Amino acid sequence: MQSTGHKVATSYDYFIGADGGGTKTHVRIEAADGTPIAEATAGPSALMHGRQAAWNAILDAIHAAFHAANITPPANERMAIGCGLSGVNIPQWADEFAQLNPGFGSIAVASDAITTLLGAHQGKPGAIVAIGTGSIGAVRQENGAQHLLGGWGFPSGDEASGAWLGLHAINHVQQVFDGRASSDSFAEDVMVFCGGDGSDESNRNSVLAWLARANQSMYAQLAPFVVKHAEHSKIAGSIMEKAGAEIAKLAFALDPSAQLPLALCGGLAVPLRQFLPPALRQRALSPLADSATGGLILIRQQLQPSPTEHI
Repeated sequence: MQSTGHKVATSYDYFIGADGGGTKTHVRIEAADGTPIAEATAGPSALMHGRQAAWNAILDAIHAAFHAANITPPANERMAIGCGLSGVNIPQWADEFAQLNPGFGSIAVASDAITTLLGAHQGKPGAIVAIGTGSIGAVRQENGAQHLLGGWGFPSGDEASGAWLGLHAINHVQQVFDGRASSDSFAEDVMVFCGGDGSDESNRNSVLAWLARANQSMYAQLAPFVVKHAEHSKIAGSIMEKAGAEIAKLAFALDPSAQLPLALCGGLAVPLRQFLPPALRQRALSPLADSATGGLILIRQQLQPSPTEHI
């Protein structure tokens, strides 16, 4: 487990960093002097699932972490928590979440993209492109200013994301059905996943039924097929190359000078790396730490800001 490196004494017994998304919640706990204590996961805490539900998931993960460390947690008022959450970009949701604070002595709330950025570069200047179910870019300038780019949401945005890859995958299946593209193992795997495995008519009906109920998460479930077939399927490889080009566009918009360190983050970072343009591939780094660590940095910076930092 990685420490944030902060060793300043405070009035709190523990600091907590929470990373809350649509799939799971990950928390990391440190003592006031920065000593790592424990970490754990629980259910989703994206604000779209409900603000009280988000707190419930975060509390479940905190209790699990203390239990794993065989420590009886103190009263919430003796702890400070930094939360990086999906959905914070909707002000009403963020306000409701903050108002439901179950008694923590201090809280800091930001987009999970910001905590991913803070964790990736340990709070120092840099940029990230985060590629998971969705996609977003974030940058922290030398003067401490932070900006988000992308993250417009699926299907209009989130280029190169899992859902974006899945949308292209199912479109390939549709073209194969129509005779606009040749069938291949890539299309067959996607079709079977979507419920097709019979006659042409029943396969088409199965895919249509899947499309009728598909959401962002369901489209993202098709992304592994794109990754799996990219090496030997011209279509799948082309989709991955287009994703690499979209990442490059986002990286350039974040830092046109290409002087800041850039980290590629998220579950699709590794498979997409080889499809980046050569110059970007050489430049892209792995994150130093994750979003939960970014949450720890967020709350410590809020409590002890420096003159050059603006969170």
